[in-house]
Amino acid sequence: MKKILIIEDEPLVAKALSIRLKSAGYSSSIAYDAATGLMQFKKTEPDMVLLDINLPAGDGFMVAERIFEQSPTMLPIIFITASKDPQLLQKAKDMGAAGYFEKPYEAQELLDAIAEILEG
Repeated sequence: MKKILIIEDEPLVAKALSIRLKSAGYSSSIAYDAATGLMQFKKTEPDMVLLDINLPAGDGFMVAERIFEQSPTMLPIIFITASKDPQLLQKAKDMGAAGYFEKPYEAQELLDAIAEILEG
């Protein structure tokens, strides 16, 4: 079973994502801030990270940089944000993000993107 780490500071969003992932056959863990997200990453060794950009204790781009430094392969990261700033999308692309979704997003589109990335 593929493991997905959700780093999202809004508990309702994170729990809803976790429930949808479970129903799609994935296991997940949740972190609500950047520092905890990095600790969870080391602890759980996920196959993918769903990463909010605006987080307490650091931002999603800093978290992604640290994950990329620690990961022997290019771990897929999908950024999720409420911001409509087009520069964020470009920064995510420049970092090598596997995906980028603006809130509110269509849950099925996110699940389809996850499946395509993880299952090929």
